[in-house]
Amino acid sequence: MVRPDAISDPRVRSVLDRMNAENIASFEKVNSRAMAADTWSSDPFDFAECPLSISTELGELLYLLTRATRATRAVDFATSVGTSLIYLAAAIRDNGGGIVIGSELVPAKVEIARKNVAEAGLSPFVEIRTGDARSTLADVGGPVDIAVIDGFQASDQGWSPAGGSSLALEVLRLLTPQLRPGAMLINDNAEPDYLEHVRTPANGFHSTWIPLMPQLSEADRRKVGALMQALPADSPLRALMPTVPGAELSVRD
Repeated sequence: MVRPDAISDPRVRSVLDRMNAENIASFEKVNSRAMAADTWSSDPFDFAECPLSISTELGELLYLLTRATRATRAVDFATSVGTSLIYLAAAIRDNGGGIVIGSELVPAKVEIARKNVAEAGLSPFVEIRTGDARSTLADVGGPVDIAVIDGFQASDQGWSPAGGSSLALEVLRLLTPQLRPGAMLINDNAEPDYLEHVRTPANGFHSTWIPLMPQLSEADRRKVGALMQALPADSPLRALMPTVPGAELSVRD
C-alpha cells in the first residue's frame, strides 16, 4: 500500500523522514537516562539533544489544515528541532508565501532547527525566536491564521503547578488577541486546563479531540510503547502521551 504523503516536495520529505527517525530514537535516549537516574529532570535544557517532536501523522494533518485555510502567518510553540515548523512552512510556501514564527527556549535546539529548515529549503518562510514564549510571542506582527501549542512544561508538579496555569494555557492566552476570527489551534499534549479553556464556549473557541494513531512499523510501535512504559511514574513525558493519541483542534470565533 502506498504511504499517505501530503507533501510532494522530495527535498522537504527527505528532511522530515530523517527527523522522524531521529525523533523515535530520542525516546530511547530519554528512557536510558531515566532508568539510570534516581530522580527525573523536568528541565527542558536537559533534553537539548532529544527532539521529542510531533508524529508524522500529526504533521501531515498540520500541513493539510494550513493549506486548507490558505494561511500566511503561523506560530509554532515549541519549535524544538523544527519538525512542526517545517510542516507549517512547507504549507505556507505552497500557499504562495508568508511567515512561520517559531519559539524555542533551548538555544542548541534553535541552531538545529535552523539547519533543518535550511536543508528543507524553507528559510525564507521562517523566523525562529529564542527564549521564553511568554515573551517571544507577545507580538507576532499580525493576525495569526494557525498555531501549534505543543511546549514542554518545565515543572515537577505536572502540567499545572500548584496555584498556576500550564505553560500551554499561558501561551494560548497570550496569543488569543492575535488570532484572526476562524484561526486554528493544534495541541497534542492535552494539558487539562488548556482543554477546559478551549472547550468552554464562553472563551470563544469551538474545539474537539481528533484521534491520530501513529502508522509506525510493528517493531517501532513495540519499541516506543515499551520505552514509554518504562519511564518513571513521575515522568513529565508520560503527559506527552494522552490516553487516546491525537490532537485537540480548536477554531477561534
